[in-house]
Amino acid sequence: MPAKSRAHAPASVRPIAGLLALAMVLVGASGCTPQAQQFVDKIRAESTEKCNEGNQAACHTIVQALSDTKVAIESTAPLETQTPACNAGKQDACQQLAVLHGELSSWCSMGNGQACAAVNTGPWPAKWDEPALIDAAKLSCLSGQFKPDSSTCQALQMM
Repeated sequence: MPAKSRAHAPASVRPIAGLLALAMVLVGASGCTPQAQQFVDKIRAESTEKCNEGNQAACHTIVQALSDTKVAIESTAPLETQTPACNAGKQDACQQLAVLHGELSSWCSMGNGQACAAVNTGPWPAKWDEPALIDAAKLSCLSGQFKPDSSTCQALQMM
């Protein structure tokens, strides 16, 4: 499953991550498009509800059905810290953002309004060569610079 590992997530994210992991198991077991979409809709609704209650981690959660049995979940929270780091010249931050941007752009092309909003509003780095950074991120995953279970490496497996 392409669900992102969030072992390093703050405590406010962990309850959502647990719910999302449960949803991933249930979607994987169901195998039906309507049920998979029902889980996506449920996760989105719960994220929206938690966001409206003030949970900022939930406000950054984007869910995408990738197939009848695969659901991916991504957070846009790194934009707030990684974009300034990238603009300051930190290449690993630029690589991670390029992969995130590529992933969200793909989801946007599939009709995911939340992904489109994130792609269109950012904040994204001022200047970057996204294809070159994605290639560099692939090498970083292969060399172990990024852990294989990182959201960046997992997203690259789906791209």
